[in-house]
Amino acid sequence: METLRIDKDKGYFDLKPVFAAFLDLPDGAYAVTVKRHRKQRSNPQNDYLWGVVYPAVLRGFIDMGWDELTDTDQIHELCKAKFLTTEAVNKHTGEIVSFPLSTARMDTLQFSTYVDQIADFAREHLNTIIPVPKR
Repeated sequence: METLRIDKDKGYFDLKPVFAAFLDLPDGAYAVTVKRHRKQRSNPQNDYLWGVVYPAVLRGFIDMGWDELTDTDQIHELCKAKFLTTEAVNKHTGEIVSFPLSTARMDTLQFSTYVDQIADFAREHLNTIIPVPKR
């Protein structure tokens, strides 16, 4: 699957890349998905998550008596399970399985929302305030 980036400037789209992408394709039907392009999460965002957010949440859990939680990798898995879980349904049986999504493919907005959810949880349930990132 090819991904194209099309920019809109002053109300107009430059569609030359679209025409070029379709030019050499064989006859047939094609599906096109359009979504707003966002930057992938940044290294500073990731550093803040692993260097500030997860350690603060870990300390909060330990202070609440969760001694079995001992490292930020566990907190990462716990937070993904809590805030990034999606479901798949078996179309034949109706069985539902849940699984956490990855943070690796998040854009900057999705990542910020994830961190905000963790900070809200930490404040409400662990009595832990996550320091805001330095800008």
